[in-house]
Amino acid sequence: MLKPNITLFQFPNLLAFGFTLAFFSGFGQTFLLSLYVPEIAHSFALGNTQLSSLYALATLASAFTLPWIGHYVDLWPLRFFTSGVIVGLSIALLILSLSPHPLVVLVGFWGLRLGGQALMGHTAISTLARAYEQARGKAISLATLGHPAGEAFLPLVIAALILATGWRGALQWSAASLLLFVLPLCLWLLRAAPEAVAYPAGKAWKQAAGRLPFGPTYWKLLGSFSFWAIAPAACLWGAVITAVLFFQLQLGAARGWSTHWVAGSIVAFAIANALAMLGSGFIADRLSGQRVYPFFLLPMLVGLVLLIFIRHPWVYPVVLFFIGLSNGSGSTLLNTALAEVFGTGSIGAVRSLFATALVVSTALGPVAFGALLDLGLSFEWVLGVAAISLVFGTGWSAAMSRVTTT
Repeated sequence: MLKPNITLFQFPNLLAFGFTLAFFSGFGQTFLLSLYVPEIAHSFALGNTQLSSLYALATLASAFTLPWIGHYVDLWPLRFFTSGVIVGLSIALLILSLSPHPLVVLVGFWGLRLGGQALMGHTAISTLARAYEQARGKAISLATLGHPAGEAFLPLVIAALILATGWRGALQWSAASLLLFVLPLCLWLLRAAPEAVAYPAGKAWKQAAGRLPFGPTYWKLLGSFSFWAIAPAACLWGAVITAVLFFQLQLGAARGWSTHWVAGSIVAFAIANALAMLGSGFIADRLSGQRVYPFFLLPMLVGLVLLIFIRHPWVYPVVLFFIGLSNGSGSTLLNTALAEVFGTGSIGAVRSLFATALVVSTALGPVAFGALLDLGLSFEWVLGVAAISLVFGTGWSAAMSRVTTT
């Protein structure tokens, strides 16, 4: 099958498809799940370490499930794979909403992290990376604007739903929106996708699935120098952002900030996220994602330093703005770099492995923060450790990038 090489706006439905999945991936993202944390903790009498450990176990389980599912985006028809992801995410929302016991909360978290955090974005980005070549960075950045749009809009809706219907009702309304709105919309957007995108392994995809060298593909990637050059900074990115957002309400309470101020500050994160996604897409296409990627953690480092030394409420949206710059640029630069370094023939498998590493890091971040806080360390000390780790990650990626590009 000929490899697609379409211009940026030749198939606007593909960009809209990616945007939609990125937007509604928020149902499994920490920035939204953090709004449920106080209610779930109260309902089941869970402490910081207990709840963050449940969240971490679920996230780790999703990370190690992802490679077994995520590589099928290279094989199955896109409409079929997308339908499975959306339906699975809606089922996870329902499971969490009906949970009578913390173990069921664990299962719900697992489904949300796998379906929302991992597979929704994985499907969108793998599709766009495969479809576009000359404008890959721009395409990914435009479609993944769905992330900051979701970050700006969904917390307001979910907070209102929690207030009106309780945390269980909010989850059930979210599940209904996926099944009744998002799934039909995505299938409609894919109706005219190019054949090489709609059927990445060809129409004889059932035979191709049986020939996929699943194990060797991942072992080869893990043995690659390029993997170890790129992965550490990406893992630090996931760990620190997830931990900060997971404990943002507790941080605000410790400093006397109102819950509404903390929740509303996510708009600054969303704005910076969008600006960085757009800017980094153009930069990646011009200079190459691999070359620019090592420096995407620097704005987050600035934000953490501000958060450590300034306690006034105005600092939090500023901090989230800087963190959003790193998040937006990291999303585009990482995925562009992966396509440049590893190619697009097995982009689903490559992204699955990196997504697994990222998801593991997002599991470890909240656990590390929660454990240190429960030991009696202040937020300032914990954030200081995080800042030092970002310095290390930037230096490592910059040094390794010189080796891999020379």
